[in-house]
Amino acid sequence: MTDVVEVAPIPAMEPTRRIPTPDGKREPLKVSIYERMSKAAANLMPIFPYDDAGAIVPCGTVMFGGEGRDHGHFFHGNSVSEVCVTFGSHDAMLQSGSIMALQKFHGVNSFLRDQMDPNAFVVATITQRQSEEAGQHEALVAKCKNCKQEIVRIEYAAGPPGAPDFEPTRFGKTDDKYHQFSTLAGSSEFVARRNSDEGRTCANCGHVNDPFPQGPWGWQRLVDQTRVVNAAYHQLRTKAEEVQP
Repeated sequence: MTDVVEVAPIPAMEPTRRIPTPDGKREPLKVSIYERMSKAAANLMPIFPYDDAGAIVPCGTVMFGGEGRDHGHFFHGNSVSEVCVTFGSHDAMLQSGSIMALQKFHGVNSFLRDQMDPNAFVVATITQRQSEEAGQHEALVAKCKNCKQEIVRIEYAAGPPGAPDFEPTRFGKTDDKYHQFSTLAGSSEFVARRNSDEGRTCANCGHVNDPFPQGPWGWQRLVDQTRVVNAAYHQLRTKAEEVQP
């Protein structure tokens, strides 16, 4: 007698989710992180020109050591997730080729084992996806070196262009052709407050903290360059209208 084996019916396969076709809003681009960051004006600079709602924004960073070099330390909070990809490092806590999902609130420093070592370096990207809904925000916090209590906290709305809560005048002007990237503009405000007399002096223990070393980060320079570029754009438009009304 032959046994009869019943085979269970194969369940119907669910339709595969498909990535939508390009809508033309963002032209596909390709850059080399090494070439782009070799000429960058600041750390955490977006390497593509897209940072509106829904955009995936890789921000480049280059850290390196040297005599007397100091990157300081602070804490960063972001309501959207961040992913760190290391594209090369030496004598650093971030290994070459590593990929790390960051906590929503995390400490930030150079990640070099010895900031005085001229051979130590890190080249990496920190990538976030801009929210399409209201509520994206960031925070930066400094703590006292002596007692570890909080001495400065700055929180700000970071809704990107196209989001329902985007505020063009928070860091720039309504008619800006190239708006300020909120992470860099907010970080620049943080440094200004942190380096004030009030921001350096701990209300808990009275310790006067050293100024935060903005130089290696370059945030204010990029904010200033963006402001000047917008002014230059409008100036040329005005002159063109005078010549050809």
